[in-house]
Amino acid sequence: MSPYRIFRMLLLRWHRRIGVVAAIFVVVLVVTGIAINHSDDWGLDKKPLKQAWLLKHYGIPTPILRSFPLNKSLASGAWLSQFGDGLYLAEKQIGSCNGPLLGAAVLPDTIAVLCAGRLQLFTLAGEKLDDISESLGLPRGVEALSLYQEAVLLRTAGGVIAFDSRSLMFSVMNIENVIWAEPDLAPPALQRSLLEQYRGSGLSWERLLLDLHSGRLFGSVGVFIMDLAAIALLLIALSGVWVWVSKPGRWKRPS
Repeated sequence: MSPYRIFRMLLLRWHRRIGVVAAIFVVVLVVTGIAINHSDDWGLDKKPLKQAWLLKHYGIPTPILRSFPLNKSLASGAWLSQFGDGLYLAEKQIGSCNGPLLGAAVLPDTIAVLCAGRLQLFTLAGEKLDDISESLGLPRGVEALSLYQEAVLLRTAGGVIAFDSRSLMFSVMNIENVIWAEPDLAPPALQRSLLEQYRGSGLSWERLLLDLHSGRLFGSVGVFIMDLAAIALLLIALSGVWVWVSKPGRWKRPS
């Protein structure tokens, strides 16, 4: 058998083998490509990823929910929660809390919320009234919050500080046996609702498809594999054309 025929047979054999392996990547590329092209029509750009393992793969772990029970008579909800950096009155986001949420309490017409280094005041409907940081007069190192009549009590290492929400003034107060606000476990329905909101503001299915299409879903290794798949498809095309062109008798004129 001539070297030419041996080479042609080897090329045909590897053409088939590469084709079988590349077929897997072709399916992925075709399916994801079609889905990406119709992303707007199918709403994939607005549909959030909710699978915890996928969010974890992207480095987005589910944050810890920290909740404080409020006055049960509040029509808008009886819980003030921190989820991630967001502050929520029941299911409604009303602000942010960069540090940990340390306490919350209800005055006759105001909700006082203590974050690390910030004391925020909201209406009962969740509209922000004031935001007092340490640079604006909040005592340093406030650790907890409570209520005493119509005053907000703040616990510091140096003692108890009273805050008047009307005058926005702080004063030292000698009082003992204060019951400080403590976090509690929010109702399961509220936990599920806040989790849905958090996931809904993150990654979309369109982003997942784009990363899967390009191989970025698996990091630099995935991109390298997709590059190899593209080269394999190119080799299949070139070898297929060459095998077809070089077939014995392909260009022989009929007698």
